Amino acid sequence: MKKRIVLIISVVLAAIIALSVIATAAYDSTSDPLISLSYLTKYVEEALKPINEKIAALTGGESGGDGTTAPATTDAFVVIDLKPGQELQCTAATELILRSGSAVIVSPFDNQGLCDMTAGVDLQAGTAVPKNHCLLIPRGNDGRGIKITGSGTAYVMVGGAYKIVG
Repeated sequence: MKKRIVLIISVVLAAIIALSVIATAAYDSTSDPLISLSYLTKYVEEALKPINEKIAALTGGESGGDGTTAPATTDAFVVIDLKPGQELQCTAATELILRSGSAVIVSPFDNQGLCDMTAGVDLQAGTAVPKNHCLLIPRGNDGRGIKITGSGTAYVMVGGAYKIVG
């Protein structure tokens, strides 16, 4: 009688283990994720919509001294050419890269400049802008940016909203 009960329990456990192995092998987590990418994308876009609208409202209506301004939102870098003496003022979270020419940092603050993400340092007002370094504007609409120096045209890649003064 004991042998029969042990045999029945062993067969049941073996069947459970075999079914678990088969079910695990057959399950494809890539086709049935816990949260789908489309759901997550839709959720994040809906959550960010009011923030993006506010940013567009804050950055959309300004123009520089010559009437030049960037779109309120840009998805990619644009290349602009600037003449000596012109200033490129940027809004918050705008990135810029000086590709050719020379420029200096412009900031109305004594101890706050632009973030040089390539070198990992803060560049203060009056500091020469290194070429091919990615600079980030930490806050916007406060006059921070770069001023073109030297005698030739400077080419700058800009990702985000900006205005040209001068």
